[in-house]
Amino acid sequence: MSATELDRALHASVLKREAAKEAEFREARAKHEDEVRLGFGATDMTKQELRKIIDSDRRMYYRSEELNDKLFIHYKGWKELKNLEGWTGLRALYGECNAFDRISGLSQCRNLRSLFLQENCIHRIQGLEGCPLLWNLNLSNNFIERIEGLSQLRSLNTLTIQKNKIGFAGVEDVVHLVDTTISTLDLQDNKLWDPDILPEVFARMADLRVLYLKGNPCAKKIPNYRKGITAVCQNLKYLDDRPVFPEDRRTADAFNRGGLEEERAERRRIKEEENAKHERNMKAFQEMIENVRREKRERDAMRVEDKFTDATDPVVTHDQRMQQQVEKWKEENAEDLKDDAREHAEKCLRSERSEKETRSADSDGGESPVSGEMDSKDETHPELAELESETRKEDQRKLVYE
Repeated sequence: MSATELDRALHASVLKREAAKEAEFREARAKHEDEVRLGFGATDMTKQELRKIIDSDRRMYYRSEELNDKLFIHYKGWKELKNLEGWTGLRALYGECNAFDRISGLSQCRNLRSLFLQENCIHRIQGLEGCPLLWNLNLSNNFIERIEGLSQLRSLNTLTIQKNKIGFAGVEDVVHLVDTTISTLDLQDNKLWDPDILPEVFARMADLRVLYLKGNPCAKKIPNYRKGITAVCQNLKYLDDRPVFPEDRRTADAFNRGGLEEERAERRRIKEEENAKHERNMKAFQEMIENVRREKRERDAMRVEDKFTDATDPVVTHDQRMQQQVEKWKEENAEDLKDDAREHAEKCLRSERSEKETRSADSDGGESPVSGEMDSKDETHPELAELESETRKEDQRKLVYE
């Protein structure tokens, strides 16, 4: 073999070795990136990842998937909602701040009540046919352009779908709300521009109680925005940031009937009704006071003419009857009401006082040289006698119970 052929063979061997090293390096790097992605936001919602969530908090999750009623998968970076077939007992799913582009994988979650999928990449409302008991749905901060796929959710109460792209096609984007049972609807900061959504959609929603509509172009196009919505939606209780009081509804209806003059007249009537109600309440209170005073005067007059006193009156009042029942109960349950600790303390105090009295009597009756000396000292020093008498005063200590 010539030198040239040898060099070529050696060069090919080196290139082969370098290619193998590069392939090994790329494989190791891809494996490392997969591990990092799985730890800080995986792109695939696998059963292994769901098992990691279960193992991460034993106090929140059961080991068996079907026993769990809530699942937190927020901030995971997952692109597809899937692998929830075993979570049949799920009631609340928190999946905000991911990259879901559609709603899927919920066919076996028949008991789902709350679904939170805000801040994702969802473009269309679908895949909820298997959740007939859904009560609360949050799809805020997505890319939804049309409200649909909710007619089969007969238990849906709250729909939060603010900051989407709803309304470019006018009323057609929200007309499906008429067939729903939604009570609280949040449509803030969308693209609703057609003012006809008020009579054609909101007025026909029989269960609508709370409506958030600010941040839409139609809010500036609806004449007398708050009064108009209040007058059209008869069951509305809360609009945007304020409740709808009965007085607000009356004034709105009056404005709808006869304009500003009718509204002012209605406000005057409301004020007169409030004043009349206040006067009735004050009058009823004064009558109550007069009745009590009159009854007291009658009782006092009857007592003056009566031969019985309060203590000897055979007619027992309600208060006296209650007091008698209390006293009778205390007599019947005297053993249960007995305070052993108090009796023991009183016994100890009596024995201590008797011992002091005995010692003082013995010291006064005994004749001894010391006592004679003390007597002589008392005669010569009356101040000492007074001091001794003060020390022999009766024990005035009381129990803690007293």
